[in-house]
Amino acid sequence: MIVAAASAGCVHEYAYRPVDVSGAGAPASRYPIPPEAPRGEVYVTSFGFTSMDVAEGRTANMMHARLVVSNGGAVPWILDGRAQQLVAPGQPPLTPAFANSDAGAGPGYAVPPMQRRTFDFYYAVPAPLDQPQQLGAFALDWRVDVGGRAIAQRTPFQRFEGGGGAYDAYPDYVFVGLGFGPGWWYGPGFGAGYRPVIRTYYYPPARVRTSGTWHGTPRTPPPPSSSWRGTPPSGGGVPRGAPAPRGGGWRGSPR
Repeated sequence: MIVAAASAGCVHEYAYRPVDVSGAGAPASRYPIPPEAPRGEVYVTSFGFTSMDVAEGRTANMMHARLVVSNGGAVPWILDGRAQQLVAPGQPPLTPAFANSDAGAGPGYAVPPMQRRTFDFYYAVPAPLDQPQQLGAFALDWRVDVGGRAIAQRTPFQRFEGGGGAYDAYPDYVFVGLGFGPGWWYGPGFGAGYRPVIRTYYYPPARVRTSGTWHGTPRTPPPPSSSWRGTPPSGGGVPRGAPAPRGGGWRGSPR
């Protein structure tokens, strides 16, 4: 639930953006589903590599991918976290090492009619590809069951150096803060006894404000009424810590 600021010491920062026709290099790709008669939509994005504490005394770089599923139909849609696979060059498909969602405990999730759910998947990409300098591209093979019909799609991502792009065209909920879901699912090889902790990530969500509550990582100072729990940066820098997702004070570490 606690998210850290982007590392201040990085000489190079990288963003991974979808490069299919649905994304066209923007921060997220949007897919109306089912394609021939849409009753909802799926947004797919990535915040790149995330440094996580995955066990006692063990930190790893995890590739993060996000799906936001909005169900406008009359029956629940089903998503199996194990079916959302990352494909890196020269590697077999990877299932998530960790998953976090507001849809409850995984790996099977339901998206009720007329509602939406956000799914964050973290993948243990083998070395040396677990460094952004070594991974120029990857793809996410995602799958959603829509009323008994499997909708499957591949979203390719490419690495870009510099900013993550403009997010203004996307709904606020696509770029909410990281690790905000109440529970974690642990993939094979990662024990469930240790709650993972997000330490740093390259490109956080853009500033999002909904109903007076900060849901993303602001790039301008928060309102004067906010309660800070970190140390503001010296020299007039812009704070980049992430607040608690709902109603809480700031829990991130501003830059």
